[in-house]
Amino acid sequence: MFQKKINVMGVANDNEFEFQKKFTLAERQLKYQNVINAVGEQKALVVVEKHKKSNIQSNTQVQQPWKIFAIDKTKNLAEFLHCIKLNAAINKQTSIFLYCNNTLLMLRGMLQLYLDDQTVGQIFDSQKNKEDNILYIKYSDFETFGF
Repeated sequence: MFQKKINVMGVANDNEFEFQKKFTLAERQLKYQNVINAVGEQKALVVVEKHKKSNIQSNTQVQQPWKIFAIDKTKNLAEFLHCIKLNAAINKQTSIFLYCNNTLLMLRGMLQLYLDDQTVGQIFDSQKNKEDNILYIKYSDFETFGF
């Protein structure tokens, strides 16, 4: 109910992650296990990368193609969105949208935003990669006035 397929919005088919290309499955599984050993099961390991068609500019000159988060599963989607913007050095006025498995993760209306938004744990449980237990998310801007 909070998700919308993005192929109708002209931004689909970017489900390849540089993080998965750089690290083998065994290395990714080890990274996940190291995080769980350090912080416990209450955190979700999330890899966030910029969508290939995104026009978002970072406030820093040098940027890795991905950001890794060990985020509390009880945080809601709006709080996680804020964390991404801070850590990716994205201007706070810039609107970004999150995509998981080529699906747009939707926020509820602004009045209910902090009351009943999806949690990172709910998204993690339903969308994580089954092989390495990591949640992979893309972020992008959204073309408002046409494509």
